[in-house]
Amino acid sequence: MILASLLSSGIPSYNPIPSSGLLGLIFYKTDLTVQVLGWPSPPYSINLIELIVLLIIAIAVNAITERLTSSKVGGLFVAVLVTILGAYLCEQFVLLPFDFNFEGVRIIASLIGAIVVAVFYTLIRAQFSKGGKK
Repeated sequence: MILASLLSSGIPSYNPIPSSGLLGLIFYKTDLTVQVLGWPSPPYSINLIELIVLLIIAIAVNAITERLTSSKVGGLFVAVLVTILGAYLCEQFVLLPFDFNFEGVRIIASLIGAIVVAVFYTLIRAQFSKGGKK
C-alpha cells in the first residue's frame, strides 16, 4: 500500500474546482462512505465531485459496453454502480504509468476497470437470461 501511494504521487492531478469556499463545501465536503461487514478497510468514501466524474464515466462505459456486447449494462443507476465497482477495483490494484487524476478520480484506470466489469456483467447476465428460456 505504501509503494502504491509512492508511485501514485507521480500521477498528474487536475482540480479545476477550488476546494475552498462555497464550491469546496458543496463538492468536497459532501461525501458518502460505504463499508459492508467491515470490508473494505478503510471504508470506501466518495465525495460529490468524484460521483459526478464517475457518472460521466458511467455514461461512456455504457456506450462502450453496448458497442462491444450489443447490449447495455442497464439503466443509469446500474451503470453507475458497475462503474464505481470497476473503478474502485482497478484504482486499488492497477497502477498505470500513463494515468492522471481528475478531481481525485484516476480516469484511465477507472475507464478500464469499469469497462471490464461492465462487459463481464453484461455477458454473464445475457448468458443466464438465455439459459433460463430453454
